[in-house]
Amino acid sequence: MTVNSSLPLFMTSTARSGSYLISMMLSANDQVMVASEPYLELFRSMRNAFVRHGAPPEIQSVFDPRSPIQDYYFLPERIRIMDTIQAGDLSISFDPSEWDSFLQSSVRRAELQCAELIPYLSRLRGSTYKEMFDNAFRIIVEARNAKNGRWVGIKDAWTIEFFRPLARAYPEARFIVILRDPRAIVNSMLGVVKIDPLQVGQVLSYARHWRKYVAFCEHYRNDEQFKDRLYVLKHEEFVRDPEKRAREICEFLDVEFEPEMLDTGKYFDFATGSVWKGNSSFEEVTVGISVDRAERWRTALNPRIVEVVDFLCDVDMKLIGYEPLADFESRRPNGDVLEHIVRSHRDYCSWRSDLGDPQLDYGFELFRRALLSVPEGSLDSHLIRRSFLFEEVFRAIRQCVMSTQSV
Repeated sequence: MTVNSSLPLFMTSTARSGSYLISMMLSANDQVMVASEPYLELFRSMRNAFVRHGAPPEIQSVFDPRSPIQDYYFLPERIRIMDTIQAGDLSISFDPSEWDSFLQSSVRRAELQCAELIPYLSRLRGSTYKEMFDNAFRIIVEARNAKNGRWVGIKDAWTIEFFRPLARAYPEARFIVILRDPRAIVNSMLGVVKIDPLQVGQVLSYARHWRKYVAFCEHYRNDEQFKDRLYVLKHEEFVRDPEKRAREICEFLDVEFEPEMLDTGKYFDFATGSVWKGNSSFEEVTVGISVDRAERWRTALNPRIVEVVDFLCDVDMKLIGYEPLADFESRRPNGDVLEHIVRSHRDYCSWRSDLGDPQLDYGFELFRRALLSVPEGSLDSHLIRRSFLFEEVFRAIRQCVMSTQSV
């Protein structure tokens, strides 16, 4: 339990997935309060502690604690780090020697969307990560005067792999994942460049992180620990029928639906003390919930980038109901895709999680695709995990591809 008996809610997505809108929608309900992007540095610090205390020496020796949260594909040491996180325990100690730098980086992160939390962030400090997450919830409740709500939530992008240790530490917690068409995500990410050229991410890295989210959603659905505790929402489903999806989430959280949840003019931005202006890459102020924004990529995104994303994500897209522009069977090694990967290797990116070698990156992607056509009995489980993160995800995608080819 958290302060005043509020229950913990964890939400996540890749960046530019429309999850800020969902967190504001939920916070318009009197029984729910969700802070958007407040504590990524806490997750990063916990990851480092998990690796420091739980990974074998050969993994610790190659691990960079300054690295971004990874997508985990292709390298065996990355899979080992992912497994170490999954096995992590929030009772692990926080290293007090890291406090000053941790607090500084947490303040910089909170400045983006949760400036109202900054005066309280010194209260994050705890002897264990469980204590620090308890404190993190208390800070949201106090800073936003949300003492009477049923749920208090943390919504941070990139953090889906932490859900299993969090589920063990908080048996009463619920978990929400927001997915979005990866082409729309990339379109939104590239749109940010017009606002701030220094914020451009790498398409390859975004695509792999998106695949990671699909893989973990499939994996968690098969985990008894998440039974009745996990809700996965596609952004497009929400904007097409916001009331239906809002009611579903309210039912998931066992709270009453409130009509104000669908009125963006009543979404309160605690960081600015005024009505929320939205988080669009293309509009200074967004009004209402519109399906047109979700489909903007179809006319705005460079066709070559669409082809790159389809190449990287098409089989994963089909698994969850998104349609690539060409089917798997007709897709072949493509010079335009390779050229993009080579160019993105040398171009500036604000962050990246690729392998740092375009030959490896492209070669591994081709290898991943080829695995889907190899007789399953002859495959090595380690190769499957390095390419699909989980064996059941490989089997689900393989079955999806085979059923499509047989139609």
